[in-house]
Amino acid sequence: MELTIDSLSYNGGRGVGRTDGVVIFVPGTAPGDRVRVRLTVRKPRFAEADLLEILEPSSVRRTPPCPVAGRCGGCSWQHVSYSAQVEQKKKILNDSLRRLQGFEVLPFLAAPAEFHYRNRIQLQIQNGRYGFFGKRSHELVAIEECWIAEPALNEKMRGLSLSDLSHNRRLEIALGEDNKLHLTTGDRDPEAALFSQVNRAQNLVLQQRILQLVQIRPDWLMDLYAGAGNLTLPLVTHFPSVPLLAAELSRASVERGKAKAPAILWRVGDVAKVLRGERPRSGSGLIVLDPPRPGCEIEVIEQLKRHRPQQIIYVSCNPSTFARDAERLLPDYRLEKVQGLDMFPQTEHVELIASLRAAH
Repeated sequence: MELTIDSLSYNGGRGVGRTDGVVIFVPGTAPGDRVRVRLTVRKPRFAEADLLEILEPSSVRRTPPCPVAGRCGGCSWQHVSYSAQVEQKKKILNDSLRRLQGFEVLPFLAAPAEFHYRNRIQLQIQNGRYGFFGKRSHELVAIEECWIAEPALNEKMRGLSLSDLSHNRRLEIALGEDNKLHLTTGDRDPEAALFSQVNRAQNLVLQQRILQLVQIRPDWLMDLYAGAGNLTLPLVTHFPSVPLLAAELSRASVERGKAKAPAILWRVGDVAKVLRGERPRSGSGLIVLDPPRPGCEIEVIEQLKRHRPQQIIYVSCNPSTFARDAERLLPDYRLEKVQGLDMFPQTEHVELIASLRAAH
């Protein structure tokens, strides 16, 4: 069939078209494309299709600078101009939050650089060649350069030795907090990673915006899902005399956080369990939380209500689960401000920072 693509989807970054009330997802398309497709999956309310031909290319379509962009599983949106990517991420954010009302939408924060921003890549190795797995497969797509990796990582990658390629199935190259390159072999435990956010420049923006969104003079602070202190350290620097508790499940991350900020009260464990074991504090409290993609467990929401901070700043990498959690915090809290930001250009991923205030 022929189809006009009107937007890009959040899950999978595919183009979205509609016909006879049915949503059709088509990989490799851009908003405004007129395309010919072949249906591959048909459900009552949606369908999936393969792209056969671009009949009329969109004005926002471009030739990806990376020669393997259409095959590599890493970048789903390189064929779309960056300004259009930002507009689509705004739309994804607005659509995810449409059930919520009465809040201010702050200007979306595009990334400082759309390419060469990642400080960590994980290479797959097969038969002495390195690269990334293809889309939805374990077939190696060999590369000479990664267009979203920082230049130092590409330089290191091109200098890999025969021994590196002969004795490993997987290699991680990362630029650490010490500004040195680290080469890690084998399977890396994500919980034991030495590095925080993969986009250093945008991470600095994230840290600054969190501090700018603080609207109270806190008597106490909590940083939940704290990792190794990516958000904890800016908070303790900005509020040096305010007692701060940081909670994180990964013991390895907490040990690194303690080494950098020993004065902070660190708690190792599940966030709900940590909150359950703490007595509510008096005075005005500020809680910052940055949960994983599934969002907060229902007990975490209940514990937030029990501790009753005056302000909650919620950082989310999944607008859908954030919207669910914000609804669960009603009516005890009202959503005041939401700001989207792009931590991962060339992909569909979108992050947000939200400020919620106690309703009474």
